[in-house]
Amino acid sequence: MICKKCRTAINDGSKICTACGKSVRNHSVKWKCLAAVLTGVAVAAAFVLGGYGEALPDEELGTYYEVNITSPVRDVVIRDNIGTGGASPPTPTSQANVDRSIYEVWAMLDEVSGFINEYYDYFSQTILFLSKNGYLFDSPAGAYVFLEGVRGLIDIDDIYLEEGILFFYLRPADLAQFRSLNVSEREELVIFTGFETREGFAITGRGEQGGIISREDLVRVLDGYSWNHGDIRPVDALSDTFDTVMRVIADYTDNRTGFDIRHMYRDDRFICIVASPTDEPLNISMFIVEYLEGAAFVRLSSIENINNPRRAINNAMPNLNQDILPIYDLRQGLRELVDDFEEIIYAMIGAEFIAEYDLLSFASGTARHVYFEFYSGLKFLGNFEGEAWRMYQVEDHLVARALLYDLSRRPPLFIIRQS
Repeated sequence: MICKKCRTAINDGSKICTACGKSVRNHSVKWKCLAAVLTGVAVAAAFVLGGYGEALPDEELGTYYEVNITSPVRDVVIRDNIGTGGASPPTPTSQANVDRSIYEVWAMLDEVSGFINEYYDYFSQTILFLSKNGYLFDSPAGAYVFLEGVRGLIDIDDIYLEEGILFFYLRPADLAQFRSLNVSEREELVIFTGFETREGFAITGRGEQGGIISREDLVRVLDGYSWNHGDIRPVDALSDTFDTVMRVIADYTDNRTGFDIRHMYRDDRFICIVASPTDEPLNISMFIVEYLEGAAFVRLSSIENINNPRRAINNAMPNLNQDILPIYDLRQGLRELVDDFEEIIYAMIGAEFIAEYDLLSFASGTARHVYFEFYSGLKFLGNFEGEAWRMYQVEDHLVARALLYDLSRRPPLFIIRQS
C-alpha cells in the first residue's frame, strides 16, 4: 500500500511508514483488493480510440494505457437517460356512435365512470397513471387507457364495452368556465369519462356531475394539457439558453460558486435540470424551468424531496412532457450517495492509472459505483464487483452513462456530470 503522507510504497502488513514514521491504519478487504484488480481490468480505452462500442486489439490498448488486459472490453449502447424507450402512441380519437340516445349515453357513462375509478383506485399504488395530452395514460405500459384494455381487470358487463368511450384526466377547475358543465373548482386531476354525441361530448367524473361540452371547447381545454413542445434534446453548455437558465438558477438558489450539471434536457418550452453546487456533490437538486422567448422562469424546485415525483409533477404541470425528466427517482438515489473516495484514489495512483500530481475536478458516487474527472482530462467510471473495484477509463459522460447502463440494472445516472 501507499503512505498517505509521503506517498512511499510500504508493505501491506506494516503499521508505520519506514520513510516518514506516519502510522498506517489497516485497510478493509475491499480496499486491499483494489490495487490488484486495477492492474487486471480492461480499461475502456476502446471508447476513446475506437468509437462507441468498438473494441480495439489488446496490444493497441496496451500502448495507450499500461495495464494487463485480462478481460474483454464491454460493448455498450449509447443512449440518453430520457424518454419511455418506445414510440409515443397516437392521441385517442373519438369512434363513438353519435346517434345513440342521450339517455343511453348518460346511463352508460355513469356505470363506466364507476368501473374506471375502481380500476384506478386498485392499481394506482403500483401503476403510475398520468395525464398525457389530457387523457388517462398508463406510464409503465406507455399506453393510453381504454376500456377494452382493462376489461379483464375489472368486473364490467360486456354491454358497456362500447367503442368510443374516452377517459380524460383533467382538472375540474379548467372545465368550470363552461356553463353547460356542472363541475367544481378543484385543482387536482380527475378522471372524466366521455362519449361524443351530436350535441358535443358528454362527460362525467367522480364527484363531478359534468354535462355536455362542445368539441371545439374540449379541444381548447386539451390544448392546455399538450405534451407536444418539440423534440427533446440535451442543452448545449455553450449555448445562450444554458447561460440564461443557469443565471436564473443561481439567482433562485443564491449560489454564486457554479454548478455541476447531472442532467439538463429540454423541449421547446420546458427544461429539467439536476445539478449540485460546485464542490458540494451530495447537495443535488432538481428544477423545472420554463423557457420562452429567451426568458427563463423556475416553475418547480426541491423536487428531490418529493415522494413519487412524476405524479406530483404531473399534478402541478400536466402539460410538461415527462420525457425530459431523468429515469431515476432522485429522492431515493440521494440516500445512496457517499463522498469518501480517498482509498480509491490512492489505489489508482499506486496502479499508475493516474499521476500522483493529478487532482480531481469532479467526483460523485455510491457504495457500488463512482465517477471521477481529473484536471488532466482523464475520466473514470468505477464499479464494485465482488470484493474489489473495477475502474474503466471513458471518453465522456455519454460513454460513462452507457457503460453504467451495462453494469447496473438500476444505474445511478445522477453521479455522472453532464457538463
